[in-house]
Amino acid sequence: MPRESKGDRFAHTVRPPREVSERLRTKAVEAGASSVSQYVADLLAIHVGLPHLVRELGQDKEVLPLAI
Repeated sequence: MPRESKGDRFAHTVRPPREVSERLRTKAVEAGASSVSQYVADLLAIHVGLPHLVRELGQDKEVLPLAI
C-alpha cells in the first residue's frame, strides 16, 4: 500500500557522529515517531519557528481501547 504524501519536501543528507545518531534513534522511539527522519524533520520545523509543519512530535495519537 503506498504511503500518503507528506507534501513538498527537499532531501538533506546529514552524517551526525554515531553517538548523536544513536541518541536520535532512542529519542524517536520514546516519542513514538514513525521514523528517525520524521522525528528529525519535526525537530527542525520547531527549531526554525514553523511548528505548524510538525507532523508527529508532540501530537497525541488517538488509540482505541482494547475489547476485553
